Amino acid sequence: MVTKVLHTGNIAVAFATVAQAAADVSLTGGAGAVITSALSALEIFKKAKPEDRELAKIMADAAQTHLRQAHVTGDRRKIVIQMMALHTASYEDMAKGNMDAPTVAKNICAQIKATAKDSEHRSATALANYQALLVAILTPLLEPPNASEAMQQELLRRTEVSGEAQRLRDIGITEKAIIRLAGRITTETDDVGQAWLDLQYAMDIAVRVQAEGQIQSHHGDFVDTVLKRVAELAKDGEYATASDEIDVALSQAEAQMTRLLDSGVEVALMDRNTAKAATLLVRKADMEAGGIAEFEAQRTLRSHYYEVGRDKGRNLDSALAIDLARLVLARATTADERGTAGNDLGNALLSLGERDSDTARLEQAIIAYTEALKERTRKRVPMDWAMTQMNLGNALLSLGERDSDTARLEQAVTAYTETLKESTRKRVPMQWAMAQMNLGNALLALGERDSDTARLEQAVTAYTEALKENTRDRVPMGWAVTQMNLGSALATLGERDSDTARLEQAVTAYTEALKERTRERVPMQWAMTQMNLGNALLALGERDSDTARLEQAVTAYTEALKECTRDRVPMQWAMTQSNLCSVEVAFFDRTHDPAHLDRALDYMNAAKEVFVSAGASQYRSMAQQQLDKISALRDAP
Repeated sequence: MVTKVLHTGNIAVAFATVAQAAADVSLTGGAGAVITSALSALEIFKKAKPEDRELAKIMADAAQTHLRQAHVTGDRRKIVIQMMALHTASYEDMAKGNMDAPTVAKNICAQIKATAKDSEHRSATALANYQALLVAILTPLLEPPNASEAMQQELLRRTEVSGEAQRLRDIGITEKAIIRLAGRITTETDDVGQAWLDLQYAMDIAVRVQAEGQIQSHHGDFVDTVLKRVAELAKDGEYATASDEIDVALSQAEAQMTRLLDSGVEVALMDRNTAKAATLLVRKADMEAGGIAEFEAQRTLRSHYYEVGRDKGRNLDSALAIDLARLVLARATTADERGTAGNDLGNALLSLGERDSDTARLEQAIIAYTEALKERTRKRVPMDWAMTQMNLGNALLSLGERDSDTARLEQAVTAYTETLKESTRKRVPMQWAMAQMNLGNALLALGERDSDTARLEQAVTAYTEALKENTRDRVPMGWAVTQMNLGSALATLGERDSDTARLEQAVTAYTEALKERTRERVPMQWAMTQMNLGNALLALGERDSDTARLEQAVTAYTEALKECTRDRVPMQWAMTQSNLCSVEVAFFDRTHDPAHLDRALDYMNAAKEVFVSAGASQYRSMAQQQLDKISALRDAP
């Protein structure tokens, strides 16, 4: 079975091999003999590289089978084989055709029609036959069987469209190397935006490694030779072998180590081997210290990658920060160092864990914080203890929001409550406010799952407390976030209350938040706040006898759509369409104007299309229920 990792660069190689085999055969014999000879696995294997032979055989068999089944006879077969020899499919063709077999085949035939010197190749019959052959061969190779390979195709398409692939090819980096970079990244995330960000970073590293291999330095021939060899291996995607070359060189040239260490880190990062990169970075720090690097110097090294990974959203840097934190913890010698390093490890794990689709790193973060608290005791270092309790609460909250039960959320409430025993308003007012806000978040998450409103009322109290220090003058964005969260708690309460007081308060809180959460400053957060404001207005409008609040809800949702576009955030766009559908249904309940149902139908059909495409079965079911409701309303007498 051919793996689809070959459906990119290797397709071009193997297809060219098939075509060359065809070109080498005399076309004077019978058509059947020509096909058998030109497309036989034996002839192809003589020319194909070992790694391309299986794919070449499949393509040859597919071509031969198609020509027979298509009843292409005589000279027509000869012409098609000639066209295979002269007009091969390249990786660039694949990319321009968006990895879609019919599109690739159509584009290639259009090029032949425009440029071929032989008039027989430009005939409608020859082009139709060749296009059919290309579609038959390429379809099973270009259709990814799973989400990971589909993402790899998308990443490779983006490298072509953005010009990044050409940038790499211009300095000698092969298709194989580009494919391997993309392939490694698709195993680490199911978020294509995150994967593209990581791939861009990896490609930048690849360019630096090639540049380093060309430098003639004062370190002497030995280092230059090693780095040139590393660059050559990296060009072809042989990252593990290149990394081994660095290891051998390091053992032979301690005095010339710095440059080799830097390159070793880069190559290890291209290989997605963050543990090895961390080891080399610590080794370099030790060398520069003339022994064992000081604890704070090691922490500074970890902090750099932690902050870059957190602020730029780069998973590779975040993973490297985790491995560095583990090394720092292993080297800690005192209770203070062990407590600090354990807390740092928890922070690194939490940062990446919040972006992961699974919960493994969040679970590890909880363990790291719990271990750190054995050293950071309340009696010995009360403020450090409180900070780690806060961090533990954050990890528990993040995990609890994904769990179906509430155990982790209850533990988060406990951790934040412990924090407040030392992080008092009088002693550390801003940390106290942060703890109150986080406590509110945990209580809100619990309250949304509880049938009664006690937790929600407690969340409102916590957010209100936080606003005593998180003032607009002091921390405008922090104030806006607190107002936003307060609005969410009030809105949830309001949806359960019989009167509208809490919903009115929620509208006020969201409106306040928008004073600092502006579109110019934070466009996506502004859009999210507009969406929440629309939800609160819709809930009010569904209870009012007039339509004023419904009109305001439409305005808020329409504003949100200025940033929540279908191209950028399709699921949020679809949810907004769904909300607009609900508004139109509410309008119909007031006015009985069927035009509102027509608009509601349009909104929900648009939303359902995205839900189906995303495989979001729960939302798709919700959309269908709403469509059924609309149909029932239209059919009602």
